[in-house]
Amino acid sequence: MKHRGKLLFVVACGILGAILSLSLLPGYIDFVGNKLYSFNREMEGTEKSNRSAESYKPNETNTTKPPDQVTPNTDPGKGGEQNPDEVGGTEPGKEPSTENDGTDRPKKPPIRVSTEDPVVDPSFPTNPFALGLLGLIAGAATGGFLLRKWEKFVINWEKMPSGDKVTLMLGTFTGVVAGILVSMPFLITLQGRPEGTLLTIGLVIGCSAAMVYLLRSLAPYLPWETSGGKSKRTGLKILDTNVLIDGRVYDLIRTGFLDGDLYVPEFVLRELQHIADSADGLRRQRGRRGLEVLKRIQAEFEVEIGTRDRYAGNSLEEVDDRLVKLAKALGADLVSNDFNLNRRATIQEIKVLNVNDLALALRPNVLPGETMEITVIKEGNQGGQGVGYLNDGTMVVVEGGNELIGQTTVVEVTQVIQTERGKMIFADAAHKTSDVK
Repeated sequence: MKHRGKLLFVVACGILGAILSLSLLPGYIDFVGNKLYSFNREMEGTEKSNRSAESYKPNETNTTKPPDQVTPNTDPGKGGEQNPDEVGGTEPGKEPSTENDGTDRPKKPPIRVSTEDPVVDPSFPTNPFALGLLGLIAGAATGGFLLRKWEKFVINWEKMPSGDKVTLMLGTFTGVVAGILVSMPFLITLQGRPEGTLLTIGLVIGCSAAMVYLLRSLAPYLPWETSGGKSKRTGLKILDTNVLIDGRVYDLIRTGFLDGDLYVPEFVLRELQHIADSADGLRRQRGRRGLEVLKRIQAEFEVEIGTRDRYAGNSLEEVDDRLVKLAKALGADLVSNDFNLNRRATIQEIKVLNVNDLALALRPNVLPGETMEITVIKEGNQGGQGVGYLNDGTMVVVEGGNELIGQTTVVEVTQVIQTERGKMIFADAAHKTSDVK
């Protein structure tokens, strides 16, 4: 996906997040706020009730009787009967009288005071700008996360062998079908309840994972995993035991001459460990060197170890046989210095990268002690030196060649130096010279 498409996807996710935030969050905020408000009111009412109950507890030092125990005022001339007017009471079933009772003040009905606060349904207003900004940020972050995961999935899918792709698709499909069939009784029993949906999703995911694992465990017996045709090259590099012990592969990887994903089979690692535990001191040192080189490679580069060994055949077979099968099944390149293994893999149309062949191809074309014919064309940086060039541009510094400028002479190679800028040859001038034609 191009950069413009990525930006548009992230922006679209941010706008969608803002819309969902503005449409869903206000209701949830109001609901949560009312719940908290109701809870606080209940707590306050409980505290008031407790305080009221404590205020009416009898006090040993208080001699005042409660209102319901006050002795009513009786008139001894009336046989001790209670005068309802004097205590402000009324007869049952009658409304309190508001007429004047012969005094200066009229009678008034008793006032009833409610101890409960009026019920108020509060509202919790929200700031639309703040909610929209929050949804925009959350949506953009989610979009970026999904985009990164999708790109990683695409890269892994392209690197995945064709057999793994078929296994993954077939296992997922059969797992979904099996999960739906298994979850049907639960859906009928829990119809309309969220537990049924969650249980169905869990069963579908579990059955899909189980089917993929089952098919991968049966990989050696599946026709698409054991096809005899030539596999498409994936660029994967399989490192052999002896190339790790050699150690030069680390420099090739570090300088970028050995590109692609690196893979070390688990049985190669076990062979290195077996060599490192050998009773022979020299063999033990070689094994430890191989493990140390692998550790250095892992510290700087990503190395996959043992995850695809199921394509290597039976574990009872020899290491070379398993390496050939693994490289052929994965369409990988084999990195090895073993001459016999290289010949065998080449016969089966497997590309082999031999570090020894590379070193042989990069060896100097001349060696100290050999003679060569060179034309001296200019003076050197130091006194008495002359400089000439080979056909490939290699500079030759001739000691005592300042007197041979413009002449072709036979020189004897004394030293060959390889630098970052190229190769330099140092030589001594011979006695025989000839004029330049």
